[in-house]
Amino acid sequence: MEGLVKSYNEKKGYGFIETQEHGLIFIHKSGIKDFGPFGLQKGDSVCFEIKTTPKGVQAVNLKPHR
Repeated sequence: MEGLVKSYNEKKGYGFIETQEHGLIFIHKSGIKDFGPFGLQKGDSVCFEIKTTPKGVQAVNLKPHR
């Protein structure tokens, strides 16, 4: 899947991705596979997989969309 980073708090280790298909999807730092020296920034284009958890859907294997 693809989406844009809506928000991400580096200190707290979580945020959200905005997608057309699923709306907002939760990001946890454990789901970030590779994201360079500057980390996630608002508006970054990303690709990822979706994992269903007891709390809802979550992005995993997140990396920059190139």
